Amino acid sequence: MSERVIYHVSKRPDDDGKRRWAVFIQGRADKENGEKDKVIKYFKTQKEALDHALNLKKNKEAAGTESTVLLHGLYGKIRKY
Repeated sequence: MSERVIYHVSKRPDDDGKRRWAVFIQGRADKENGEKDKVIKYFKTQKEALDHALNLKKNKEAAGTESTVLLHGLYGKIRKY
């Protein structure tokens, strides 16, 4: 069985310090910055970030890898896709 991939969408500070919507993979460390989870890409809107994460999930599943998307809302609510 192949590895399970969990994509997260949440609001995080980008390289300029602005809070933007980020897509990242759980457990994939960014060793350059010493962060626990490496951000794949930043977006201005939640919808753009969620669409990107769902597309990544679709591609992983087409390749035979189980994957999930977790959307972290601004007030603590988490939705699973």
